[in-house]
Amino acid sequence: MTVRTLDRFPLPPSAVRESAPGDARENARENALENSRERTAPEAAAPPGLRLTAAQRELWSRPGREQGGATPVSSAQVSAASISATSVTAGPISAAYREIRGPLDPVLFAEALHRTVGEADALRMRVVDTPDGPRQRPIAIEPPGHGFPLCAADLRVTEGMGETGGGDGGEDPEAFRTALTWMRADLVRGFDPDGGPLFAYALFRVGDRRWLWYRRVHRALLDAHGHRLVDRRVAEVYTALAAGEDPGPSPFGRLADLVAEDAAYRASPARERDRAYWRSRLAHPTVGDDDASHTSSDHHRHPHPTGNTFHLDAETTAGLCELAASVRGSRTGLLLAAQALHLCRATGRRDVFLGLPLPGRTGPAALRVPGTVRNTVPLRLAVSPDATLAGLVRQADDAVREARAHQRYRRADLRRDLGLPAGHPALAGPLVDVVPAGEPVAFAGAPSTLHALTPETTGEGAAVTFRFPSGETADEGLRVDTWTDHPSEPQEQRHALHALLTRLPALDPHVPLSALSLVPDEEHERALREGNDTAVPVPATTAIGPFEARAARTPEATALVAGDERLTYARLNARANRLARHLTTLGVRPGTFAAVDLPWSTAGVVALLAVLKAGGACLFSGEGEARGKDSHAIGGPRAAGPYGEPPVPVCALTTASTRSACSAPSAEGPRTVLLDDPDLPAVLAAHPPVDPARALTPHDPAYATRTTDTTRHTVVVPHSALDNRLRWLQHHHPLTPADRLLLQGPSSPDTLAVEVLWPLREGATLVLAAPETGETGTSGNEAADGRASGCGADAPAAETGPDDRPDEAGEAGAPVPSPARRVREHGITVARFDTAALRKFLGAPEAGECGRLRHVLTGGEPPDQATADRFTRLLPHTALHHHFGPPEAPSAAHRTWAPEGAAPHGTVRPVWNARLHVLDPALRPCPPGVPGELYIAGTPLAMGYAGHPARTAGRFPADPYGPPGTRMYRTGRGARRRADGGVELLAASDPDGCQGPTGGGEPPGTAPADGAPAG
Repeated sequence: MTVRTLDRFPLPPSAVRESAPGDARENARENALENSRERTAPEAAAPPGLRLTAAQRELWSRPGREQGGATPVSSAQVSAASISATSVTAGPISAAYREIRGPLDPVLFAEALHRTVGEADALRMRVVDTPDGPRQRPIAIEPPGHGFPLCAADLRVTEGMGETGGGDGGEDPEAFRTALTWMRADLVRGFDPDGGPLFAYALFRVGDRRWLWYRRVHRALLDAHGHRLVDRRVAEVYTALAAGEDPGPSPFGRLADLVAEDAAYRASPARERDRAYWRSRLAHPTVGDDDASHTSSDHHRHPHPTGNTFHLDAETTAGLCELAASVRGSRTGLLLAAQALHLCRATGRRDVFLGLPLPGRTGPAALRVPGTVRNTVPLRLAVSPDATLAGLVRQADDAVREARAHQRYRRADLRRDLGLPAGHPALAGPLVDVVPAGEPVAFAGAPSTLHALTPETTGEGAAVTFRFPSGETADEGLRVDTWTDHPSEPQEQRHALHALLTRLPALDPHVPLSALSLVPDEEHERALREGNDTAVPVPATTAIGPFEARAARTPEATALVAGDERLTYARLNARANRLARHLTTLGVRPGTFAAVDLPWSTAGVVALLAVLKAGGACLFSGEGEARGKDSHAIGGPRAAGPYGEPPVPVCALTTASTRSACSAPSAEGPRTVLLDDPDLPAVLAAHPPVDPARALTPHDPAYATRTTDTTRHTVVVPHSALDNRLRWLQHHHPLTPADRLLLQGPSSPDTLAVEVLWPLREGATLVLAAPETGETGTSGNEAADGRASGCGADAPAAETGPDDRPDEAGEAGAPVPSPARRVREHGITVARFDTAALRKFLGAPEAGECGRLRHVLTGGEPPDQATADRFTRLLPHTALHHHFGPPEAPSAAHRTWAPEGAAPHGTVRPVWNARLHVLDPALRPCPPGVPGELYIAGTPLAMGYAGHPARTAGRFPADPYGPPGTRMYRTGRGARRRADGGVELLAASDPDGCQGPTGGGEPPGTAPADGAPAG
C-alpha cells in the first residue's frame, strides 16, 4: 500500500514532475504558485486590527475555544459507506469532506487551494485579545511545500494504471475507512489562536478515480455560505490551472467591508425595527406537555450530537416537488412544514419553533465575502389539528419570507431581550436547513459531493439538513442529514421522519391534519404488536379461593406475625371464616360492598379476608376520607361499576378508636361493625370456623377505591383483574413458604393485593410492621382479648414460637425502629415501598445490612435514577421492581430496574393479559418514537366508576384493536413506544389528573384532551 505519513506535509517535489505532462502546465503551476505567494503576504491582507462581527464574537467567546476541537467517535460508529454515522461535537469547528470522482492532479489542487486561501481574507486571519477587545489580524500563509496546512496521502491498497486515471474508477473500501479514521482523529486537534492559521486541509486518494478533500475550519472564520464560496472558487481555479489558463481575478469582496457593514447595522434604526419584529413574533410562546418530559430526561442527553443520513429515491423527491407546486408553495416551505409536523408528533407541541439558518447577508456585496455573519432565526409555526398541509406550507413560506427581511438580528440578543432561559423551545428548536440544488462543484469536469462531519451551525441540540441533488447526482433524490443529542432517539426519529416524507406525496394536502394517516398501515400494525404479546391463560378463579386452598394444604404453617402474636394458616382462616359468616347475616354477599377503615393489625387482615370470603367487595377510602362528617361515605362515593345507581356499603368495619375521630354516624348510613366491641367475640363464636358457601364469580367486584384525580370518583375492580395480577406477581417474583413479607403500607388496594393476598396465597409469612419511628401507636398484640386483633372465640389463644421476637414498639407510645431495621430484624425477604419510603429506607444505616431481601416493589412515582443506583450499590443482590397503573387499571405494567443506561426513566412493559396502546387523537397507533396518549386494555381493567355510567363509557371506550366487546382505559398520560417494544411514560396531561405513573388521571376537562395531529 502506498501511504505517505499521515501528518501535515506537502507532496514531494518529485510529484510535480511526475504529474505534469507538459511544460505549458508546468509553467502555469509555477506562475500560479509565485502569484499566490505574493497575495499571501501580510501587507496584502485585510487591515490590521479588524473588529469581529457579532457572529464571530459569539463563537469566539464560547468556552474551550482554545482547543478548537471535537470529540472523536468509535470505529464502530464509522461506516465504510458513509461518514454520516459519525458522532462529533460541533463546538467551534466546522468539518466536512468533499468526495471528488474523476482524475485529479494533487499538485495543481494544492496550488488552487493555496491561491484561494490567499484570496479569502477571513482564512488569513488570527484573533488576538487587545485592550479594546478581540481583533482580527492578518498572518502569512506559507505555500505548499513550505508549511501550508495540507495533508496528502495515497491510501490505495493496489495502485491503478496511473497517477491521474485508469482502473475502473472504483473505491478502495479499506482506503476509505483509513481516511475516515484519520479525519475522526484530526477533529480533536486544536488550533493555535495566537499564531494561526485556524484551518486545516487534507487530500486522500481512496481509488483510482476517487478522492476525498477534507477540511476543518474554525467557525469564527467561515460560515456555511463562506465555505460554499471557497469551495466553488477552489474548483474554478483548479479547472483553469488544469487547462493552462489564468483563473482570473478573485471574485471575493473584502472582509473589512463585511465587518463594517455588520457594525453599521448594529447602530442603525433597521436593527431596532428587526428587534421589534422578533419581540412581537415571539410574544407569549407556549410550552407543550412534552417539554417537561424532555427537561426531566436531560440526564439522557449526549454531550456530542449524533449524525445520521438517509436518502429518498428520485420518485419520492419528484413527488414532494410536485406536492409543493400543487399547493402553490416552495420546496423549502414544504420541507419546513414536514419538519414542523414531525416535531409536533414527536413532542406533542402545537406551537412549534424551528431554527432557520440564514446567511446574515442582505446586499450583493456582502454575499461575495467569505466570512462569518450567519444567523439562526426562530421560525414559529402553528400546527393545529384542523389545519391542512397546504395551509401549513403557505404558513411556512410566509414565515420564511418575513424572517429573511429581519435575518440580521442575532438570536443571542433576542434571548436576552425576552429573558428566556437557555434551551427554551422558542429559541432552541431544531435547526432546519434546506440546501437547494445549486451549481455543481466540479474540478476540471470531475464532479464532487459534500459530506458534513459536523452540523453546519454550532450550539444546536438537534438539526436536519435537506439537500436537493444537483449535477451528476440529480437522479439520486433528496439527501437528509440529521443530528441529535439524544442517543436513544436517532434511529426512531430518523425512521419516523423518513416515513413521513415518503408518505407525504400520496396524501391529500387539503384534508385536516387530524384526519391524515401519516404512517403506513403496516407501521400501525407493528406498533400494535410490539410489546403487547402478553396473552397467558389463567384459571377462572377468585382472588380469595387460593388462600382457602393454601390454608387447607398447610394449616400449621405460620401465616401472620404481629409483634409477639403468631397465627397459623388454620387459625387465621378460622377467624376470617367466623367474621365472614357474621357479615353474611348483615347482608354482605356477591355484588355488595363493605367499607374497611382499620389501622393495620391482625384485625385488619382478618377483616379484609372476611369481606372477600363473604363474597363482598372491600371499599377503601383515601387518606383520612373515611373520617368525614358523612359516615355512610366511608370508603368514598358509593360503589358501583356496572350499576346505574351508586349503592351504599352494606356495613363498615372499624374500631371505636377509629370511629371516635368522626362525628356520630348518620341514621341513614351503613351498619357499623366495631371489631374492638367486647361483645363481638361471643357473637362470632356462634358461627362455625369453616369456609362459607358463596356464589362468587371472577366477574364480581373484589374491591372499590377512589381515583387519584380531583374528581375522586370510586372505581370498581373485579376478581378477575385482581387474580390476574396476583398470578403474574407470583410468576415474575415467585414467593416460597420461606419468604417473609412486610406489611407496612396504609389500607389500600395495593396493600390488599401485594402485602396480604399474595403471600397468603403462596404459603409465605406476613409480618405486620409497627408505626414509623417517632410515631406512637399499638402493635397487633394490643388486644389479645380479641377486641381488636382476634375477631373470634379463639382470639386469646395467640401462639408464640421460639423464632418470634417482640417488636421494639410493643409498648403503646414507645418509638419504633426504622423500616430498614424492621426488615433486618424480622428477616424480611420481600417488601413494598412507595418512592418516598424507599428513599427513607435507603437512608437508614441498616439498609445495607438487609441481606435477606430478595425483592423490593415500588408503586406510584417511579424511583429516579439516583435512587435506583443507590439501591443497587447498597443491595446488589436484591431486585427492584416498579409497578405502574392507575386505579382504573392497577399494576397493568411493570419494570425491573437495571443499572444506569439500560432503559430510560419511566419505561414499562405490560403484565399478563394487558395491552398498552399509544394512540393519536384519532385513536390510531403512534409508531415508535412518536408520542401519543397511553391507553390500557385487557384483563387488568376496572369495571367502571360507581354510579357514573356516562363517565364510565367516556373513559372506557371500546378497544378497536382487541377482541369484540373489549374495552380500554384512557389514562390521560403522554407516552411513546420505543423500538424495543417498551413504553416510555411522559408527563401527565393534567397535573391533577395523573399523579406520576400511578395515573388515575383526568385530562383537562371531561372531554378527551386534544393531542398532536395524526400519527
